[in-house]
Amino acid sequence: MHRWRRSGAAWARTRVLALLVVAGACGRTDAPASESARSMAAAPAPAGSAAGGVAEGDPRKPACPKTGQWAECHVRERLIRSGLAPRDTSREALPELGPAPTVHRLGRGMLAVYLFQDTLARARAAATLDSVKYVPVATGPTMRSEAMVIENANLLALLFSKNDQQIERVSDALTAGPPQP
Repeated sequence: MHRWRRSGAAWARTRVLALLVVAGACGRTDAPASESARSMAAAPAPAGSAAGGVAEGDPRKPACPKTGQWAECHVRERLIRSGLAPRDTSREALPELGPAPTVHRLGRGMLAVYLFQDTLARARAAATLDSVKYVPVATGPTMRSEAMVIENANLLALLFSKNDQQIERVSDALTAGPPQP
């Protein structure tokens, strides 16, 4: 019985020591975080921008314009929110439609995004696409693996993918409508 008390006391000391180590570690990480948060709050806003030129939630993230038209930052945000993890890349032999495309790698697929001034410019450019190489996303993939054409407001996107699920996810993300002001 005497041994039991010693091991119980040793156990209690070990628990107290572990609690003190954890509390000390938590205290050290909280101090720098709160100091850095105070210094970020006190930092002046960048010059030349309305309301600091940043999104309200994150002081380091630049604001994306809310104009009712697509912008590259909106496309990237929609793809990320759809779980697609876009990576910037380039591709040769894309059709010349006016604006230079932004090309994203999406797993094994690729997405070329053209952003036009307005819907009419996008419609004129879409009419020039070869209907054998580029098919509307509504028709779905065929055996020839043509690129899917996704159109919405001022956005025209060419999706090069053979994955039905990826085609559906990208299409859903970009046809849900442009971000509203």
